[in-house]
Amino acid sequence: MRGEDAIIAPLRSKVVQNVHRAKPEKRQPSWVLIILLLVLIAAGLYVLEMISRGQIERPFEPTPIPTLSAFFYVDEAEDWYQQGNLDEAIASYEQALALDPADVNSYVKMARLLALKQRPVEAVRIAQKATEMSPENAQAWAVLGMAYDWNGDVARAIDACKRAIDLDPTYARSYAYLAEAYTDAVRWTEAREAAELALQLDNRDEDVHRNYGYMLENQGDYVGAIAAYERALEIHPNLAHIHIAVGRNYRALGDFEAATRSFHRATEIDPSDAKAYDQLGWTYYGMGEYEQAETYLKKAIEADPEFGQAFGHLAINYWSRRNWEDAIPNFERAIALACAESRQQAEAFYVTIEELDSEIPGPSPTVVMHGDFVFVSEDDRDTLRAVLKPKDTEADAWADARGAVTLNARTGQYTLELQGIPRIRYGQAYAGWFDGINTLNGAPLSTGSLVLESDGSLEVQLDTGWVDGPRIEYFYTLGLAYFYKGDCEKSYPLFYAALQIDPDDYSALEGIRLCQEAEAGESGG
Repeated sequence: MRGEDAIIAPLRSKVVQNVHRAKPEKRQPSWVLIILLLVLIAAGLYVLEMISRGQIERPFEPTPIPTLSAFFYVDEAEDWYQQGNLDEAIASYEQALALDPADVNSYVKMARLLALKQRPVEAVRIAQKATEMSPENAQAWAVLGMAYDWNGDVARAIDACKRAIDLDPTYARSYAYLAEAYTDAVRWTEAREAAELALQLDNRDEDVHRNYGYMLENQGDYVGAIAAYERALEIHPNLAHIHIAVGRNYRALGDFEAATRSFHRATEIDPSDAKAYDQLGWTYYGMGEYEQAETYLKKAIEADPEFGQAFGHLAINYWSRRNWEDAIPNFERAIALACAESRQQAEAFYVTIEELDSEIPGPSPTVVMHGDFVFVSEDDRDTLRAVLKPKDTEADAWADARGAVTLNARTGQYTLELQGIPRIRYGQAYAGWFDGINTLNGAPLSTGSLVLESDGSLEVQLDTGWVDGPRIEYFYTLGLAYFYKGDCEKSYPLFYAALQIDPDDYSALEGIRLCQEAEAGESGG
């Protein structure tokens, strides 16, 4: 045995002996302990069962964060409105309605803000929902009247405001919005009566003073309009659209310094307001400061790339500097956007039976099919569709008749499909008509005579072309720009388009004469 093992071996032997001596005697289990363990096991099983039923929260999980209430977002929306940030206010109302879809008041306030932000189609939809939810709500009908008016549907606006007044003759905004609609209908006496009654009912409402100012402005009383608008700003100083209105009236009075000050203030309150930049740029154009005008008009287009008026103003600014190359695409864009906006107003499509030898303009009263246009989705504001159904559903000949129209508002192209249409006698023809879209001369837009297959079907792709909406100066000035570039082939259609709007327009007639002289000179005539 080696030296190290010789030392360890005796010590290991003693340790083993001591362990054997210290080993305790085996004890009998305690019945109390067994019962306690059984109770604990039963309690654990009970807790697991309660957790599985959802009656007890799981231990050791994080405490859930409380969800913000609809009231929170309504208050938040009001705070944003007081600051003049209408976009954020609208977003807060959307969140409030997501939590409480039954809150009619939020729909009413949201619809108003959508109209003020130049989103009238959405404003109409939201206001209509409010009236459907609460048919006896005067505020809902009043804001629907405002939305209709801002969407260009003055007749419906007047009817909705009158409905609001019937429900609550003391609600001031009903009269204020009615005054605005009467103003757009050029019914001055009724507009003034409604506006003054609104003031009597509530002298502390910004919309009441704004619409009173709007009525005065349209009657040419710019000084009175400014006073009314500034009274509205005393009540609510952070509304960009009212500062824009003040600036517009100062410009009409020739006070360009005060006008630009108001427009600048509007851009400070709402840096996303394309209309404020457009009006500011247009004012600088009127002052002859073309570079400043170009800067702000481009900012308007950056804020809203679909704002046709800003493209038109920018084109005129280029035109004044003889910059034909930049004027041309901006005029074309202005015309295209104005036409698209008009096509979006399509309300219905209907089919009539026309007498081919008739000399009466416009559609005949014999309507055989009809369908209302709706947007195909909330996210697609360019595509509208109308499902056509027979007007006389009890006539056996029309039992299988059906059809549809799909319109692309941006391009003007549309598809018309018809099936099961009965034959008509010789000398007659079917024709399709748009309700809500007019040609440049103001007549209802029509498909012309429709040629059906022998089985009464039809599928055809057509184009609306230019429709009523663009300003006449966009057409003849663009035509002149092409003339100066030596391209009269493109000028003529634009001059003739202007003459459809006004057959006596001097600029269009002069443009045609210039082109004719240029062509005669080239041919040596």
